Amino acid sequence: MRCPNCGKDGLSRAGYGLKCDACDHNYPIENSAIFLLDQELKEQYIKYQEKARLPINRFKGLIKKSPGLFQFLTYAIGSVSYFGLSSRKAIKKIYPSANELKDKIILNIGSGTEKIHSEVINVDVFPFKNVDIVSDATKLPLKDNSVDMIITESTLEHIPDSHRAMREMARVIKPGGYIYVSIPFLMPFHPSPSDYGRLSAEGLKFNFSEFEVKKIGMRGGPVSALITFIMFFIPLPLSLISKSLYQFATYAVMIFLTPLRIFDLIFYLFPSSIEVAAIVYFLGRKNRSKKLGPIL
Repeated sequence: MRCPNCGKDGLSRAGYGLKCDACDHNYPIENSAIFLLDQELKEQYIKYQEKARLPINRFKGLIKKSPGLFQFLTYAIGSVSYFGLSSRKAIKKIYPSANELKDKIILNIGSGTEKIHSEVINVDVFPFKNVDIVSDATKLPLKDNSVDMIITESTLEHIPDSHRAMREMARVIKPGGYIYVSIPFLMPFHPSPSDYGRLSAEGLKFNFSEFEVKKIGMRGGPVSALITFIMFFIPLPLSLISKSLYQFATYAVMIFLTPLRIFDLIFYLFPSSIEVAAIVYFLGRKNRSKKLGPIL
């Protein structure tokens, strides 16, 4: 592992945590999660926590304490269809045998509460249930070329410096290793706890240019995009009264519209639908010879 404080390789066990062999920085282990945050990330973590105390984020945080309930609500009454290639299917596509996974290092960055496989290491800036490493994607505490695969679903838009996060992911993946990324393309502002950007399918290919494209497509189709915009549009007048009321009203509208997601199955047949997709995904394999661009 790599120390996020000094950037040097080499962490060793020290009491109830880890210690950097180079700078003597200590990293605690709490509730089976390793907290690998440097001082800069600790300050950012505090800001995250402040935003997490907003009413709507407190509501989301409460639901996330029950991973099964959170996943059920996401897929049962959410605004997005999620009919495209999932991270689970991507892992199974690349490593069809369960025995293969035991010898692979696979990270789920921005995992939240979901544990998609027992062999996948969950990384998140929040110490949710099922998180193994508490760290920031812009300073991954891992050596160069040390990971077989990274998955990150609807996370990059919540990272202020997403470009740096993408460079970090590319840095730690082994030549010949894989990356699976999904990110909103046409989607309203959705803080969790904040929201900083979008990428198209072409944007994903550009930012992961050192990866050979294995598959690219829609994770949420055009109908999902339309539903999501409507759910935020209809309650807008309520924002004059209360922003919290407006945010909760968006979920009420979403529940009413969610059955319409089924029509995305039709639009998945049309290649140009990716140009108006709610969420796009990218599955790529890191080239063995192409050098990475600099981390700016």
